[in-house]
Amino acid sequence: MDPLKSILRNSSLLIGAQGLSSLIGMAVVVLVPRFLGAAEYGRLHLALSLAMMYSVAVEFGLTPVLARAVAQDRSVARPYLRGALVLMTLLGAGFYVALLATVRLLGYPERVHELVAILGVVMIGEALSQVLAALFQAHERMVIPAIARITGNVFTIGLVAPLLVGGRGALAVATVMALASVLRVGIQALGVRRLEGLRTVSAPAATTPWALLAAGLPFFVWEALGIFYFRVGVVMLSRMSSEATVGWYGAASRLLDALNFLPEMLTLATFPVAARLWVTSPTEFRQTVRKAFSLLLVATVPATVVLLTLAHEIVEFLFTLPAFGPSIPILRIHGLTLALLFVDFFLGGVLMAVGRERAWVMIASGACLLNPALNWVLIPLTDQHFGNGGIGAALATVATEAFVMVWALRVFPRGTFGRESWRVALRASGAGVLLAVFLLLGRLTGVPWMLVGALGGLGYLGLVIWLEILPEDITRLARGLLARRAAPEVA
Repeated sequence: MDPLKSILRNSSLLIGAQGLSSLIGMAVVVLVPRFLGAAEYGRLHLALSLAMMYSVAVEFGLTPVLARAVAQDRSVARPYLRGALVLMTLLGAGFYVALLATVRLLGYPERVHELVAILGVVMIGEALSQVLAALFQAHERMVIPAIARITGNVFTIGLVAPLLVGGRGALAVATVMALASVLRVGIQALGVRRLEGLRTVSAPAATTPWALLAAGLPFFVWEALGIFYFRVGVVMLSRMSSEATVGWYGAASRLLDALNFLPEMLTLATFPVAARLWVTSPTEFRQTVRKAFSLLLVATVPATVVLLTLAHEIVEFLFTLPAFGPSIPILRIHGLTLALLFVDFFLGGVLMAVGRERAWVMIASGACLLNPALNWVLIPLTDQHFGNGGIGAALATVATEAFVMVWALRVFPRGTFGRESWRVALRASGAGVLLAVFLLLGRLTGVPWMLVGALGGLGYLGLVIWLEILPEDITRLARGLLARRAAPEVA
């Protein structure tokens, strides 16, 4: 299959599925803070952040190892999966105990201990889900992970909503999240047996769990460093400010997390293709990555502009201003973070696909030094001047992502980006400025913000087409895929 067509097919499927999943998940994001309040939601967000930090240790970099190896040779799927499951059983048990011990050592309240004990299941489930999804990713077949994602979120909202209305608290929400993670793993486990690599004879040189551990180490180091510098702000905020402040920051951050599916899905679709082309056709590799990056840039701009211009309306609609008004400036700063994060996620994924994870580790190491230092200064400073230390944590994150992007571009394969990429970036930015003006004028004239946002989105899409921002072959392929899906099936 044409590499670009594979990326567009899989990314459109994933983005569509994750878009639906995120809409369902958004209901959870809205309901939970409203019913729990800022302080209780702050405890839940803190416990979830701690669990997700340890989830990286359980997964131990095995996801990209499996995805890259199986994409290049599908006959290794069975031994790689077997070794990964052995490792994750051992790592899951060990780091679950370590997670509980960490919470004790940090002296958090008993309610946080209880939440972490439940969300430790989510920690293990998320790691297992990622490793299983890596096999689907390597085969460039992402339907089952998409179904698992949607089903998990439907299950969560179906149980969380009545529990919250019935007066249940954070412990009930955490329990449902744990059950949903188990369900997601189960769906993927049932589907993984149908993959070609699991049905073929294993490669003669089967890998061992310890060889997998060694191969995953650079990826684990990078992922651990990445999750540390991205999540450490929550932990520092919990020690340097109030639980309500953590809740304000958590509400804005959950919205940021909800939009992360765009670069995540595009990168998941690009990763196996980039890994394959890097060793078979360097020229085609550069062309394909360049075009996928152009698609990402065009998707990044409207998401960033909406958060910058409509943060007030979004917070008021989703969380209410009396309880979560201080989330507004945090969400605006997160709008800038979103643009940088989208680019960084994609650059990091391609660097790992071509075997440059060690360079990425060095970049993440620098970010881990920079981010806590910025948080140490900015959290108390903004707490003193604005009564909102979350602003400082958000500023530290956006500065760190800018640092990561600059250095990632420096170590990226030479010749990948050129005039075409600059042309797309400049034209998309210009269309974004016009979108921002339209949204601001709509707010001033009193038009409902959702209507303004919808019209602005259509206008932005029209500008993308009129200005021919995307390369012609991307537009042609996208139209072909849409036409094929819209066409009725013939018996």
